Amino acid sequence: MRLALLACLAAVACSHATLPGTNIRDTPENRDVLNLFGRYKQALEARDATAILAMAAPSYTDTGDPARGEPTIKALDVKGEQARLDYFQVLRYAVATPSGEKWKSESDDARMQFVRVNGEWKIASGL
Repeated sequence: MRLALLACLAAVACSHATLPGTNIRDTPENRDVLNLFGRYKQALEARDATAILAMAAPSYTDTGDPARGEPTIKALDVKGEQARLDYFQVLRYAVATPSGEKWKSESDDARMQFVRVNGEWKIASGL
């Protein structure tokens, strides 16, 4: 009985709080990066290019992959002044055709990278 109690106490002592609905550790840095990602998602849905550009770091670079909506966060890794967020995305979009508008969808894994600029997280790549 005593051994079982000690094992339970050790397991609780070694466990770390995670953000709701994820396996991501609940830290101030992780919350800050996810907050920026949430603002990005809102701006993307609102088609607010000005807000999206305001979130980009001055050194932002990208390979040209299109931005996509409805992300599901898979992993977040914050190391000092840089962070990497992996997520699954679903893009739904309309295409104008001669016979009318056609809706399409695509899904894929994606990665967004962040950098802290003057104490504030900015998107470094992956819009």
